[in-house]
Amino acid sequence: MALAQLGPALELAAGAGPSLLLQPIFGFAGLLPLEMYLIPRLQAQFDAEGMNTSWNPVARWRETFDARWLRTFLLRLGLSLAIGIGLLMFLVPGVVILVLFGWAPMRMLLRGDGLLPALKWSQSAMARHWPRIVQAVLAMMLVALVYQVGASWTLDRLLPATDPDLGPGAIVRLKHPAFWVFNLLGGVLNLWLSCALLALYQRLEATVAGQA
Repeated sequence: MALAQLGPALELAAGAGPSLLLQPIFGFAGLLPLEMYLIPRLQAQFDAEGMNTSWNPVARWRETFDARWLRTFLLRLGLSLAIGIGLLMFLVPGVVILVLFGWAPMRMLLRGDGLLPALKWSQSAMARHWPRIVQAVLAMMLVALVYQVGASWTLDRLLPATDPDLGPGAIVRLKHPAFWVFNLLGGVLNLWLSCALLALYQRLEATVAGQA
């Protein structure tokens, strides 16, 4: 939760005015360690404590995670770039890449698969079970969308707008308690989504194993 506040705190400390360039940079400073290390570490810990498999035993989950997290992050980064390019240029290829190969990083992190085995497992599992998985993910995204719309609507009425393109002025926005409350709730939502995706992956894995 402290890292979820890091980006806005840095922006406030720097005294930056409204900027479409600086705000994402400050936000990235807090998001990177969360997405790169802490959230995957939390998922690995919960998986070990809940499943205790030979691929991720509870007695050695820290050592197991440390040996896998960097290559998992690199795979996530590569997939994110491919998905982003596909969505930006052609839309459909980006969606297909996300649906078929989105579980590969988690497979690599939690079960120790190499690059090709992780991609093949994700593709094979989603080819057979994609309708139910997509429905579950869309339900999660709907929860996130409702929160974002509600938070934006509330903040637009609590904070004075200084620029129609940039929204509330940075200093006013960052000094208002409501901003920090909603930013904290956004961090909680991010953790909930990460845990929900872990549970969905475990359900998919159990289903695939039961049909093998």
